[in-house]
Amino acid sequence: MCGINGFVDLQNDLSETRAGILSSKLKKMNQLTAHRGPDSDGFFFKDKVGFAFNRLSIIDLSSNADQPMANEALGLAIIFNGEIYNYLELKVELQNKGYTFQNESDTEVILLAYKEYGEFCVHHFNGMWAFAIYDFRTKKIFCSRDRFGVKPFYYAVSVGVMFFSSELKAIHSACGLNKANFGKVYEYLAYGYRVNDGETFFEDCSELLPGTNLIIESAQIETHRYWQLGENHTKHDLKVSYEEAYLALFEDAVKIRFRSDVSVAIMLSGGLDSTAIAKVADRLIESGCLHDNILHAYTASFPDFEDDETALVREFVATCDHIKLHEMRIEKEELVLDFEKSLAELDQPLGSFASIAHNKIMKLCKKEGIKVVLNGQGSDEAFAGYIQYIAGVFLVSKLFKGPVEFWKEYMALRRINGYSNIFLISQMFKAVLNQSTASYLRAKYREKTLDILNPEFVKKNKTHFKQFYKFSFGADSFNKYLLHQINYQGINTILQYEDSSSMNQSIEIRSPFMDYRLMEFAFSIPVEMKFSKGITKKIQRDTIGKDLPSSISRNRKKIGFRTPFLIYLEDNDDFKKLIFSILDRDSFKSRKIWDALAIKEKFANVKENKEFPFWRIINLEIWAKAYGINNL
Repeated sequence: MCGINGFVDLQNDLSETRAGILSSKLKKMNQLTAHRGPDSDGFFFKDKVGFAFNRLSIIDLSSNADQPMANEALGLAIIFNGEIYNYLELKVELQNKGYTFQNESDTEVILLAYKEYGEFCVHHFNGMWAFAIYDFRTKKIFCSRDRFGVKPFYYAVSVGVMFFSSELKAIHSACGLNKANFGKVYEYLAYGYRVNDGETFFEDCSELLPGTNLIIESAQIETHRYWQLGENHTKHDLKVSYEEAYLALFEDAVKIRFRSDVSVAIMLSGGLDSTAIAKVADRLIESGCLHDNILHAYTASFPDFEDDETALVREFVATCDHIKLHEMRIEKEELVLDFEKSLAELDQPLGSFASIAHNKIMKLCKKEGIKVVLNGQGSDEAFAGYIQYIAGVFLVSKLFKGPVEFWKEYMALRRINGYSNIFLISQMFKAVLNQSTASYLRAKYREKTLDILNPEFVKKNKTHFKQFYKFSFGADSFNKYLLHQINYQGINTILQYEDSSSMNQSIEIRSPFMDYRLMEFAFSIPVEMKFSKGITKKIQRDTIGKDLPSSISRNRKKIGFRTPFLIYLEDNDDFKKLIFSILDRDSFKSRKIWDALAIKEKFANVKENKEFPFWRIINLEIWAKAYGINNL
């Protein structure tokens, strides 16, 4: 896990003066991403290509694995951010083909796999990655991003040069970006999320889509999608049960994510996902499959909140033999310390205040000397965990199974989950609307966001919303909705802020549930094994859940990091003063996209406007000011 930066000059003429300017820009980019890899850095310049690297040493801690890594005999050089979890198996495969290795890193495995398989090498990888390879002989640059976009890859073309980086702040520096992408800003303010379509909040700056390769040849840039999650991606082996297949995949996904030359820890909440990972890890240690005798687990304690899960975590750890718990107590006041600085560091406006909590937790982990942590990200998206968002789509899909099946599911949601008739009916109505229509209605009538936006700004940008998801009537509509959330929406935003906040503290996050084999499996099994009779993530509860405390395995409540922005705004005087000082800034009041006075009135009456998107407005303003955005 590291930071990568680079440039490719697309012009024919490379004078010494131009080369010097590009070299200086690249060095500045690398300085801006130094937090991603404090262990070493390096540079590579050849022809019209420049690579720079910040190393966080995880596998093969020796200098032999430093990057950029060049193999003169093969005529190849690489910079790589991420981890290839199956690198040991690939290494043996390549050795059997006659390749020899100079170090023990997964980076060299990628380089030689590219030599052997060309662009198809990515199909052999199980991991998370963003890398660039330069072929000296063909003058071709090959870049790739992992299947789900766990690792970032941003790029922009300026004055005939393509710059790329792990972070937007580096692209911002190299290209002098100071204009916002109006469509993305509208999407964020009005709808509360950012569709994963390759655009960023900066005008003229893109991100390489997940599962996509980028190739530069003869000064032409082309992108090709090599993978995307779909329905029935793999056929289930009927020789074993679904439950057995799930357990085997899950245990292997956890096991290979412990491949590291530094200790691996885990972030624990009182939820099903992280405790399932920890339970499997505990078993692996017991059976001698992992090198460490103890797994260090870290949990964040929020004593000021009624939903604090510390008691559940302690109960779980008591059932394990090889887990040592470390509790990190976070007071309400601590979360607002360096509030503005923390947001500015995260490159883009974010969806919720949870990003601040995550950032704080990563800082505490860094103080503990942690370099690698596991978490439970991805399970909710693949195995239907967000019940309040999926209930409507699920019920509509059940209409196609007949009235009896529909009524059973409807009543289960009423009885087990406590949802009212009004809520369920409204969610079913919302489910059949086009996503853009449903989002517009929420912004107009529930949140009343459109009341404070400049009508001209709304008129020009409301059509920007890209309609990736359109409800299709049928029994398979539920799975299609879940696929949409993974391929185009929710998970991408979460992965982006997790990478930013963890790498700001030089920490690598590994997520077993993001293993592509497990994701493909999730969309090859019957829907009822994910969600049935009000029970979410059913296959998980029916397998590893049996070995967890019932207070966890039977808990239907989805919490996550609940750190309500509005509570702070109402109860914390210092935080309130900070927020109103932002609203009083000339930069905020001069923005052409909104009515600053109307917004301030909303902030002054929080209790009467609880649905108003206070967080998104403040977040956007802090981002715009930090990056010198001058067109909003």
